[in-house]
Amino acid sequence: MKCIYCNSPLAAIDYCPGCGADVTILKRIVRISNLLYNQGLEKASVRDLSGAIACLKRSLKFNKENIDARNLLGLCYFETGEVVSALCEWVISKNLQPEDNLASYYITKLQNNKNRLDTINQTIRKYNQSIEYCRQENEDMAIIQLKKVIAQNPKLVKAHQLLALLYMKHQDYEKARRLLKKAAAVDNTNTTTLRYLTEIEEMTGKSTSFAVRRHHQETEANERLGGALRYVSGNETIIQPTTFRDSSTVATFINIALGILLGGAIVWFLVVPASRQSIKESANQQVADANTKLASESARLQDLQDEIDAYSQKADEAVQEKENALNKAKSYEELLGVADLYVNGSQTAAVDEIGKLNADDFEGNAKKLYDDLMGAVSSALFSEYYSAGTTAYVAGDYATAAEQLKKAVESDPERTNSYHYDAMYYLGFAYFNMGDSQNADAVFNDIIAQYPANAANVQPYLSTNAGDQSAGTATPQESVSQGEASMQNPGEDITVYDNNTGNDLGYDPADVAWTDPNTGLNYDMYGNLLG
Repeated sequence: MKCIYCNSPLAAIDYCPGCGADVTILKRIVRISNLLYNQGLEKASVRDLSGAIACLKRSLKFNKENIDARNLLGLCYFETGEVVSALCEWVISKNLQPEDNLASYYITKLQNNKNRLDTINQTIRKYNQSIEYCRQENEDMAIIQLKKVIAQNPKLVKAHQLLALLYMKHQDYEKARRLLKKAAAVDNTNTTTLRYLTEIEEMTGKSTSFAVRRHHQETEANERLGGALRYVSGNETIIQPTTFRDSSTVATFINIALGILLGGAIVWFLVVPASRQSIKESANQQVADANTKLASESARLQDLQDEIDAYSQKADEAVQEKENALNKAKSYEELLGVADLYVNGSQTAAVDEIGKLNADDFEGNAKKLYDDLMGAVSSALFSEYYSAGTTAYVAGDYATAAEQLKKAVESDPERTNSYHYDAMYYLGFAYFNMGDSQNADAVFNDIIAQYPANAANVQPYLSTNAGDQSAGTATPQESVSQGEASMQNPGEDITVYDNNTGNDLGYDPADVAWTDPNTGLNYDMYGNLLG
């Protein structure tokens, strides 16, 4: 024992030789802890494990460093099947006293047996799962799990008690009694086990005996005088032989028994085979009838299933038709909304909304209305994209210019707009100035195919002629426009007029979007010649 203040070893005196502190109470506490340990040891020796556990817990409350009490508590837990609690006590004991501690031996022995450790882990999981089944009132699954737990860990008292409780609930008291007797064999004073047994005795009116009965069989040689009657006459011994008496009663019983056996043999060999054959034929006929009925019911079931599948398919088709009708109605409603916007003069909004519609969604008059609206707003749609594209091109934002001009070209597939060539022209040079030679070549080739008269304007800028062109932006020398003006040199050298100049030119200077550097002509944002 060591002093709790200075950790010095204590002697028989009531004060610490190191720091002089009074250790009377400390020694008393240690003595009480040892006394409780001894009581627990005595109870454990007679398999009163519940009482031993209670005493050892009290001992550790007085002195948590009582290594012997902690190790014995772990053994008691292990004996009742609670291996996790046992390991906890042994690990704590090993941490308190790393050297010369039996807990190290217990832990090592348990860890070396991997199979048993895995089995214990499985039993713990199954026991917890059975508790969860009980909470969910799935008692059959709980019984199955608990049977597996008991088979793998026969000493787990709690599993025996829980399974016995389930049997008691189903009024299967004898099975519960056997389980509780096994639990009592592990821990013979467990209060829960005894309480359950008391309840079973009250319900059945039969007491439970825990005494071990040993049956000893003893054989005694009883010598009996029989056979002959002996007596002595003088020097001679006279033996009177027994008389033979025929027991007619015995003979009668023997004859009756032989007659019964003979009659039974005749019945067995003659009557039983015929009866068995008749029963077998009847059973075969019943099986055949059952198979026929089963085949008929199976066919009927298949027909019903086919009808169900057909109705299900019709229902799915009806749902799909409903969805298509709703979508078509929605499309028609959106088309009417576009028409309303167009009639009210909101052409820009009408252009935006009609671009979201799909021509395949309309039929009959709705298709005609869609075509009329598309024809009516196509020019506005082209002008909107063309204006945005040329404005971005003049500002040097070639990516935006390419995007908007591409939409303008696609909005006029029939090339009816007078500025269709101009849109393709700036689209090609937007790609050219971005370095996207592949798209630029595609646009230039379309210009050459659709406007052969203006092929010379873009022919030099094809990638096949790239070696003849200088690096940088496009600067063609001349261009022939399909619109009202001739638009040339759509490169970075386009000059945008200031709003304060050109007051004497006969037009509003604010309308000037760019100026051709070769001709000096001014154009608005739509490519129209000013002045």
